[in-house]
Amino acid sequence: MTGPMTGPMTGATPATPALAVRSMSVAYGAMVAVHDATFSIAPGEACAITGPNGNGKSSLLMGIAGLVRRRGGVEIFGVPAPNGDVRWAARRGLTLVPERRQLYPGLSAVDNIVLGCYCWTSSLRKARASRPFGLALELFPEIRPHLRQPAGTLSGGQQQMVAIMRGLASDPKILAVDEPCLGLAEAMSRRVYDALARIHEAGTTLIVVEEAPKRALTICDRRVEVRNGVVGTP
Repeated sequence: MTGPMTGPMTGATPATPALAVRSMSVAYGAMVAVHDATFSIAPGEACAITGPNGNGKSSLLMGIAGLVRRRGGVEIFGVPAPNGDVRWAARRGLTLVPERRQLYPGLSAVDNIVLGCYCWTSSLRKARASRPFGLALELFPEIRPHLRQPAGTLSGGQQQMVAIMRGLASDPKILAVDEPCLGLAEAMSRRVYDALARIHEAGTTLIVVEEAPKRALTICDRRVEVRNGVVGTP
């Protein structure tokens, strides 16, 4: 199995986007959060999704990942994604690191990380011996002393590291990270972005959601902007 930091994804032709979104809309009852979004991301690209808070960025990501139902089409490496099926998306290589981490606070840090392996194995032994799990530990060595600590007792920065490690343990071809620096001190934000840059440099397609583009564009090739649920490319 190819790990998330071993090199560019192979098997897709240059003309096949890693992710293609076509006329996608997301609504919560009568409230439309995302309207008619259309864009694509090439394999190995880093793309920022930017825009003010409350304008639909997270809903866009959740619709793509299958966490909420959508209208319109999503393709992952040329294959149409079933609507509302997050397990399918994860098995095809799209992993979402959600806003505010969404860890299991009563489980240890290492158990939260291992959960990322579940999309490709149900064996705990295989998960802990796997290259994706090992690479996650290599990326954030400062978490090693805290692996047995309940995730809910970690600092905000440590929890963000664990959330990214869980994403890497899933062996992603596309890693989407929603507001990675939310609530973090500047020094920790720099540490997180250093790790994201390393993930991208190794060949993983990267999507970063940020309220302001300045930081995201230090590692992203381009950006897609979301305003009032409408997606555009500046």
